[in-house]
Amino acid sequence: MSTPRLVGPARLAVLVSTVLIGIGLPLPATAAPAPAASREDAPLAVSWLERAAAAPDHISYHGTQIVTSWGPQGSSSAMLDIVHAAAQGSEISLVGSGSSDAKSFVQRGIQGHSPAVDGGPLALLKATYQLVYRCCTDTIGRAAVLVEALRGDQTLAARFWIDQATGLLLQRQLFAADGEALVRATVFTDLEIENGEFLGHLPPMLPGGSDSMGIGGVDGLRTQGWTCTSELPASLELYDVHQDTAAGVLQFSYSDGLFNVSLFQQRGALDPKAVAGYGTMGTPGVHVRYGIPSYAVWSSGGIVYTLVGDLPPDVLARVVEAFPHEVPARVTPVRRMGTGLARIATWLTPMSALSWKLG
Repeated sequence: MSTPRLVGPARLAVLVSTVLIGIGLPLPATAAPAPAASREDAPLAVSWLERAAAAPDHISYHGTQIVTSWGPQGSSSAMLDIVHAAAQGSEISLVGSGSSDAKSFVQRGIQGHSPAVDGGPLALLKATYQLVYRCCTDTIGRAAVLVEALRGDQTLAARFWIDQATGLLLQRQLFAADGEALVRATVFTDLEIENGEFLGHLPPMLPGGSDSMGIGGVDGLRTQGWTCTSELPASLELYDVHQDTAAGVLQFSYSDGLFNVSLFQQRGALDPKAVAGYGTMGTPGVHVRYGIPSYAVWSSGGIVYTLVGDLPPDVLARVVEAFPHEVPARVTPVRRMGTGLARIATWLTPMSALSWKLG
């Protein structure tokens, strides 16, 4: 198990740029749209993505991953040290942080039973996008295949680099609606396949105290006054519901197979201290912070809403507008919402287990 390395923000920014150039990834302003000749999924593309979704169940590894997000705040990057044991889960450390809580453990399979690729449910990915097989390439010294996801208008939505030897996902890029602007990249800069990896002395496990309610109980939640929308803008679909057993917070998980967002709801009023340092957006009463991940927080009708996800800023704004917004005449802090929500989240990606340290 490796010791976290100290990397300052400036060095990290340089390293991210160097990595993106060095491994042939296009920078945001120069990413080129990909043509597509057919709207049918390529069988090879589907089979490789299915293999990528299953690979962590039987492949153990140790690697360094860089996650970068581009938005109104500029770029935000994080370097993660990941030790993954197929039989247990992933120990994830935020490189460069001296904080004792910059390390966490995500148990394999705790995020749901449906196959997923980098957090995006594979079933929704296949339902939403056209999947194209781009054959063979290499990255970080490993032979890989390239798979692309195209929107209905044939703009490029995502690229996946999948390791030919193991099926592990090596890199993923997500693009804005124009198919050119890169909005998020997840890149392994080094990867070692381990035999019989076992994690001892596990760090605190996240999430905790959260029960899956499934989506079968959505109608019942509506009758109790909760906002339960099955679909959101940008083809985001509700696929799971959790409830924190201690605080009673509900978590509604949405995805289109690429982008993921969770909506937390708790009865009460927003504590202004919870959104100190947040900015504003077009919708009145909404507090926002862009990063890895991005947050949008507001209260309406006696419910505090918190959106946490990796959506592009324009899509995040559209999603926020889709929910009730009743600006309270008087704000009385009765419950503290914000950072604590990230801690109880049943997160969609291993990286997000450290979301409160990244955002």
